[in-house]
Amino acid sequence: MDTAAMQIATTALFMLVMFAGVLGLVLWAVAAESKRSYLGLQRLADTLALAVPAQVPSLGIFYREARASGRIREKFVEVYPFSTGSGKSRVQWSAIAATPKSTGGLTFHLRLQGFGTKVMEVFGSREIEIGDAEFDRRWFIQTNQPDFLRAALVPELRDKVTALARDAGARGLELQLDSGVVRYAEHGSFSDPRRAVRIERAADVVCDLADLAEVFASQKT
Repeated sequence: MDTAAMQIATTALFMLVMFAGVLGLVLWAVAAESKRSYLGLQRLADTLALAVPAQVPSLGIFYREARASGRIREKFVEVYPFSTGSGKSRVQWSAIAATPKSTGGLTFHLRLQGFGTKVMEVFGSREIEIGDAEFDRRWFIQTNQPDFLRAALVPELRDKVTALARDAGARGLELQLDSGVVRYAEHGSFSDPRRAVRIERAADVVCDLADLAEVFASQKT
């Protein structure tokens, strides 16, 4: 083999080794994150007295996304990860949801004010105001029952909701009642212990909001 051919072969081998090394690092990082997220969910489930299925990781290293479930304050509650978007725009979320006995058709959505809500307003989305200047400044609120929600979001409940957003590490928070389920969600995975603490606190909030939905439903009967 002449010198030029040897150089080409050496370069090709070097590139192959580099590719394999980078691929190995990526797979290791994905596997490590999947394990941290699953263990974080498991610890949170233990704290909230919820059950989470045991897992045997694929290939010994990859943990599938799992859900923890059980009952809190007589309501069915789930804690779970989910994602939106795809590719570079994919966003990982962590969520806790409570199912009220009935909602009476009530829906609401609370998002943190920001660029995204400004865009929504440009395209015609409208918010309601509760009458609490600080709360209204922080949250973009939509509902199909404005009068009821204004009255139902009493100061104690507003304080609980706002407390979830005070943590500097919290990103993309939202609270909603849709399709018969009250859900709190934020960006990121259960691998972050600080997020697990917020999700734990949010359990009380989603149950409070589920109670609120049940009150509305009782008024409709």
